Amino acid sequence: MDFLEIKRLHNLYVYEDSLYCCGYDLIAGADEVGRGSFAGPIVAAAVILQRNAPLIDGLDDSKKINGVKRLKLFKIILKSCLCWSVARLSPELIDRISLGSANVLVLKKALARLKIKPSIAITDAICVNTEKYGFESFPIINGDRLCASIAAASIIAKVIRDSIMDKYAGRYPYYAFENNKGYGTKKHIEAIKKYGFCKIHRKSFKINY
Repeated sequence: MDFLEIKRLHNLYVYEDSLYCCGYDLIAGADEVGRGSFAGPIVAAAVILQRNAPLIDGLDDSKKINGVKRLKLFKIILKSCLCWSVARLSPELIDRISLGSANVLVLKKALARLKIKPSIAITDAICVNTEKYGFESFPIINGDRLCASIAAASIIAKVIRDSIMDKYAGRYPYYAFENNKGYGTKKHIEAIKKYGFCKIHRKSFKINY
């Protein structure tokens, strides 16, 4: 790692370091992916990074990393973290309870599934009440860009959701989910115009043709 990368990574751990100084020894980061997708599930991940582990070279918001680098970081994170978990909500449930409620619920599920109970959780922008699980939580705007734990969770969630959409691509080939991952690209919208919705499209979304 060069000096600028080391400096960037140290800045990424500022929130965690502040929480450690306040006595929180187990910090969970949580994030979700798939919020704006026309199809497929919302997937959330939660992760507790080791406090004194080496900096993870290249760690960043999953949206800023290409697929090859993201998969490499995914493997490093899973191998080096204390614990991690994922949760997913189906398109049917998203349609039924609304997107906003689904965002909160999927993050709650991911945090509740951690095998080690954190002393505090930080989430990307979304406020989640975790009192019944026995720990505090608070949201950080742009947390996936600013916090190591949330960035790590975003990578886990993104890799797992992408793999889910790749499997759906084989089942619903007209929509090219292997390329768009369910998001509203021009070709995806054209396929919806031609073939209509498939089973994993979110019927509650207002799609402008």
